[in-house]
Amino acid sequence: MHSCMTGWDDLRFLLAVCRTGTLTAAARALGCSQPTVSRRMAALARRHGTALFETFAGRYVPTAAGRALAERAERIARDIDALASEADHLGARAEGAVRLTAPEGFGLAVVAPRLEAFRRQHPAIDLLLVAETQVVDLSRREADVALRFVRPRQRDLVIRRVGTWTSALHASAGYLADHPRAGAGAPEDVVALHESMDESPESVWLRTHLSAARIRVRARSTLALRAAVLAGAGAGMLPDYLAAHPELRAIGPPAVRRDVFVVYHRALRSSARVRVVGRFLAECWATRLDG
Repeated sequence: MHSCMTGWDDLRFLLAVCRTGTLTAAARALGCSQPTVSRRMAALARRHGTALFETFAGRYVPTAAGRALAERAERIARDIDALASEADHLGARAEGAVRLTAPEGFGLAVVAPRLEAFRRQHPAIDLLLVAETQVVDLSRREADVALRFVRPRQRDLVIRRVGTWTSALHASAGYLADHPRAGAGAPEDVVALHESMDESPESVWLRTHLSAARIRVRARSTLALRAAVLAGAGAGMLPDYLAAHPELRAIGPPAVRRDVFVVYHRALRSSARVRVVGRFLAECWATRLDG
């Protein structure tokens, strides 16, 4: 094996493949796409100059080099858990910093407008909202609390289901005026998520029900998708919390329903500030359509 440095961000991908046995299952556990896992494993193998896995009956089995790296990853994971536990046993009072991550659209449209009220109610908690499309690793403490639209598979997380949201096909009033057939649910043009999100329920629904429509725009976030729909580029699948706009019209019933989870690392179960932020996030979700 070549002598080189391997960071935890690489090792957690390798560890997920070792634990699950397939790239698809590892992607689900990490909250990313299967091609992303494949690319990361290929890059890691090139960096070390040796194969890290062999495939048998469709499952990925680590080579000797892969097992050595996996053992290192297990040790690091245990150390991270221990350090997190030691640090957060000190957090018995609802005070201190909390990093909250949420999907970009929900974070900016729903959580951000409620931050000032949270600060007034809990002045001792320094809450930082990170609104992003990337799914961060809570085990690495890249965030303390997360709102997720896919149930995580990691065993070291506390997971609380707080509800569901629906997504329906929408178009702008201007687009519908120019394309009367779209009002009956048959738009000629659609706005879709980026190809990297082709396996999302919304993308699958579009392929299944509107395969004849031409994709005019692809967007990497729901906010960008809504902007393109509002601009009249075509019809697009929008979540309920982004669809309340005077220029948007639903052109079909809710077509996709997804669960919502508040998630944090189990080492933070005794942290009062994390529990407070978790409740705040659940309240944000419950009142997302208000106002």
